[in-house]
Amino acid sequence: MENEQIIQPRIDGLALYKLKQIGDERGAVYHFFRKDANSFNGFGEVYFSRINENIVKGWKYHKTIFQNFCVPFGAVKIVVFDDRVNSKTKGLIDVILLDDDVNYRLLTMPPRLWYSFQCVSKDFALLGNVINDIHQPSESNTLPIDTKEIPYEWS
Repeated sequence: MENEQIIQPRIDGLALYKLKQIGDERGAVYHFFRKDANSFNGFGEVYFSRINENIVKGWKYHKTIFQNFCVPFGAVKIVVFDDRVNSKTKGLIDVILLDDDVNYRLLTMPPRLWYSFQCVSKDFALLGNVINDIHQPSESNTLPIDTKEIPYEWS
């Protein structure tokens, strides 16, 4: 199996894996996702979200989709909130920094967790996401970023 879990976030089901970067004076190759990885839950689609400097996107919740995030350009702060009814980590928040340098990691997230994210680098960042099914708008829910339903305040 390609990736090895390195850090266990507080929220049950979240996992972080170190990713390879192979670079020289010409540039670099950034590994992202393989079907023999521990985090592989099937394939539906891959997309990138461009986030401009200091912009916050979210809150979002997927009912059935597993997500696999990495940041190949810039730096992104991801906040995850667990409000799953029978979860042993219900009520907890995890704040995870992914970037294209020191924290080049894969964040695997199961369904039914709320999340939002912010570009914390200059200019913009790219957040890559591999999901296990094709995205359907009816499969997800959203809340405004300033909702009182999630105990996190973006400043």
